[in-house]
Amino acid sequence: MRIVRSLLVGSLIALTVATASAQGSDPIAKLEAARAKNPQNVAALRALGVAYYKAKRYADARTVLDQARRLDPKDGVSSLYAGLASEEVGDLTNAREAYNTYLQVGKTRKVRNEISGRLTALARREAIANAKAAVANEARLSNIRSDQYTIAVPPLRFTGPDTALAPLERGLAELMISDLSKAPSLTVVERDRMQALADEIRLGESGRVDAATAVRAGKLIQAGSIVSGTIIQQGSTLRLDALLVNVQTGGTGAPASSPGTLEQLFDMEKNVVFALFDQLRIQLTPAQRQAIQRRPTNNLQAFLAFSRGLQASDAGRLDEAARFFENARSLDPSFSLAGARLQSAQAAQASVNVPTSAIENSFGGSDEGRIVRAAQVGNPAPLGGGVPATLDRIAQRVNPPGVVVSTERSGPAPNLPERDAPSSTGGTDQPSRTGQVVIIIRRP
Repeated sequence: MRIVRSLLVGSLIALTVATASAQGSDPIAKLEAARAKNPQNVAALRALGVAYYKAKRYADARTVLDQARRLDPKDGVSSLYAGLASEEVGDLTNAREAYNTYLQVGKTRKVRNEISGRLTALARREAIANAKAAVANEARLSNIRSDQYTIAVPPLRFTGPDTALAPLERGLAELMISDLSKAPSLTVVERDRMQALADEIRLGESGRVDAATAVRAGKLIQAGSIVSGTIIQQGSTLRLDALLVNVQTGGTGAPASSPGTLEQLFDMEKNVVFALFDQLRIQLTPAQRQAIQRRPTNNLQAFLAFSRGLQASDAGRLDEAARFFENARSLDPSFSLAGARLQSAQAAQASVNVPTSAIENSFGGSDEGRIVRAAQVGNPAPLGGGVPATLDRIAQRVNPPGVVVSTERSGPAPNLPERDAPSSTGGTDQPSRTGQVVIIIRRP
């Protein structure tokens, strides 16, 4: 019996030593131990999330990093890696929100620049993913009632012999969205979201969008009203028609129609938009009416180039889209819509083939980069540089994060010396900037 007992004791000791040794050499094990000791320690959670990400445990990384972000919304590293991990698991909405947070609180300029471009490309991917999800959940969405003052404008449909005018389908839809958005009582669906859904369900592929297809699109995009518009070319004249469809009932208002020549295109668009406001019973203030009357450009060729840029962008040809937007801006430097789209196209184009490793490399020798490197070796380094960072590193050598004791314990941990309150937070201390460290070691 003594021999068996000795063997059991020996095995337990060996197992304990092996476990301790493994934790000492495995960064994730060290950081998991630090989190277990103090689950509210932001530095430990952040470092563990980064370590999970580096180990390609993306779902675990997102969970831990989102917890760190909730505890400290101003922590840039947590937000950045939460975005990267969310992208990997396909949660593009969470990725976008996390990246936007990094733009607000992140401290490394080069990383912020990289993320700005990535957000532009991510928006298009998110719109496409949401469109696919809407179609997949069409049965459920069809039973959800939406506010009639949430309105969507799909691409218009062009009919006529001059196919060079076909890109106006998108350009005029963009103008209508911009003008309708000037009424605070309306919630207008973003063009990119509507375009992604239109592409997914092949809206208007037959050359006409009737009330039934408009109702379907409205339910999928969760809009209460949808504008079904057409551009008809007849000889040297055009006619712009728009039909306001109630998504819940399928009913339509009286057609809003405005004929004219190509040179009168902007006046035609304004006439139709004001008719839609009347059908929606929205009273515009004089200032709102004046803002809607304002033309985005007086140069028709610039607007055509802008419309072609939208067409190329929707097809994923970002370099071509950028050239069209640049052409529109060169024809009219005051065309702000073209300038904004040019920046978006260029940013999206630049980030399309940028791997996440390039974003991480952009940290360089920054304080945030130091945090990431520390996490890779199991050290939940605090954020900061200069004297505070030096003091933090000294404090961590004396008080290693891997042996942190939670401040919520009812009594002192066995075999560990008690520490004064300021030094018991395990890696999240904010030492004085005097450059002086005071260490109190009490007799156990």
